[in-house]
Amino acid sequence: MPLPRYERQREILSNAHQIETMNLVPCSDIERALAASTLSDGAADLVRGVLQLGRPAVFAGGGTGIEYGSLLKTAVNPLYLRRHVEEAAEHLRQQRVDVLIVPGMSGFPIGSMYAVVANLPALLLKKQHLTARPDVEYPAGSFVIPSYTGDGDVVMSADLVAVQDIVDRVLEPQVLAQREEAELHLTLRLAGGDDIIDKATMSEAVSDSGLLVGRTAMESFVARHRKATADPRRIGQRVDVVAWVTPLIKGYNRPQEHLQRLFGVTPFAGLNITGIQLDPPAIGIEELGLIAFP
Repeated sequence: MPLPRYERQREILSNAHQIETMNLVPCSDIERALAASTLSDGAADLVRGVLQLGRPAVFAGGGTGIEYGSLLKTAVNPLYLRRHVEEAAEHLRQQRVDVLIVPGMSGFPIGSMYAVVANLPALLLKKQHLTARPDVEYPAGSFVIPSYTGDGDVVMSADLVAVQDIVDRVLEPQVLAQREEAELHLTLRLAGGDDIIDKATMSEAVSDSGLLVGRTAMESFVARHRKATADPRRIGQRVDVVAWVTPLIKGYNRPQEHLQRLFGVTPFAGLNITGIQLDPPAIGIEELGLIAFP
């Protein structure tokens, strides 16, 4: 069967929330603005990191965006990230998440930090170029999506060996705890994590993939459990996406509404980006207003 495809349209500046220069807050005033805001400690640190290391940019496959690689991809500094990671990890714990799913290597640095601090296993959906060869088989839950950097279509896939090991370790204690019950009820609670949520296209694809991968692994677990134990009980199975966490979310694209409508999930985001401007470079941040880059 053909792989599901998710279209991620380019973002052009005329469709983004354009900032009016007259309303810009100088970067030199950021500490005063932070002190007057209700942003969390983690969000305030992210603001400092974005202004120090980020900038507006145009990406070949994504259009207007934020270049934040030095903050979240190619380097990691607890000065900017530690308190946000702790806040996101607490959110994951509150949602009783079992497994965190992270798309691509760009999202894995922050995703792995979320997972370790929240004491969760993290699953990477690895990225590879889509091939035209008809004999290539991709794992369950794979999907196609255009690359944000303009490298063409890519396939995102889970390591099913790692998935099965993770899911087995989640479900085995549930079986043990219900050994005297008339019925067995198995649950798997998934969360997604990424370095940014743009229009939530990737978040939707990851959530759909996670549900399919989780159900496949759970069915395998149940089949092996019945074969090993001859357990005759009815076994209920449920897999849900219950959370999303990210340092940055482009609120002007309304991705929160998209994920709430599809999965009933309101993402936890460190910073809600309200707009981007290329010249002069500036960024809109909820609670702060429109901040000029240095």
